[in-house]
Amino acid sequence: MIKVIKESFLITNNHISIATPLILFSLISTMYLILSAGNGTLGLIISITLFLLMLGAFLSGWFYMIKKSVTENDSNNEISLIKEFTSGVGEYFLIILGMLVNLIIISTVLISCSVLIGKNIIGDPEITYSQLTSAVANLESMKAFANSLSQEQLIKINSWNILIFFTMILNYFIIMFYPPAIYFKHKNPFLAFFVSFKDLFGRFFLNTIGLFLILIFIYFCINISNAVFGNNIFIHFIITLLNFYYLTFTAVLVFNYYYTNFAKIGSNIDKTI
Repeated sequence: MIKVIKESFLITNNHISIATPLILFSLISTMYLILSAGNGTLGLIISITLFLLMLGAFLSGWFYMIKKSVTENDSNNEISLIKEFTSGVGEYFLIILGMLVNLIIISTVLISCSVLIGKNIIGDPEITYSQLTSAVANLESMKAFANSLSQEQLIKINSWNILIFFTMILNYFIIMFYPPAIYFKHKNPFLAFFVSFKDLFGRFFLNTIGLFLILIFIYFCINISNAVFGNNIFIHFIITLLNFYYLTFTAVLVFNYYYTNFAKIGSNIDKTI
């Protein structure tokens, strides 16, 4: 695994242009969501639909660039790699839209199961929606709201937070190999999920857990740094760049790890399910 991490660092540094679509999409999508906010129910549905189409176009091209950088690691061909973005959109756009639909279904099922478990084991903390909306108005309201809660309510809220946290972690873990499975093994987004699930719990399961924990640890370190030093504009800018690098490196690492351990056989690709 250490070898794959080192290779992924080299690939990311040699193909730093992979981060360009990520940065552009982040800026464009943020502006789009800000400008499209507050247009009523129909406007919200249209905005979400258009955003999913934008996300599908971005991911289909971006993942294709990452696949090319992993399988054809040529550090002197950056312009050609950027051109691969449009090729990826043309080839994988509908497939990635199918993947996004599946991810929504998977996440909904996991969250529903988590809520069901929470209701039966933790119980209702008996907090109304109006209490929550008034509590988040400002810092003083939040402090007053926290002080008004009983010990039992605080325990239940903390338990719900832990449950939601581990549900999201499990969600991320289950779908970790989904994109590379589509690009390396099967273009059918439904079959690719089962392929990725099989590989996830396959022979390298312990190494996969180790890789996932490393990525989660780095992510939390970056976010804690942002929370502590984010008030400084210069440091906030550096951490923002670090976030983009981390996301790029993570995607490259997951693709490279999957390619090395589950797809590559010599110079060929193992497409068996």
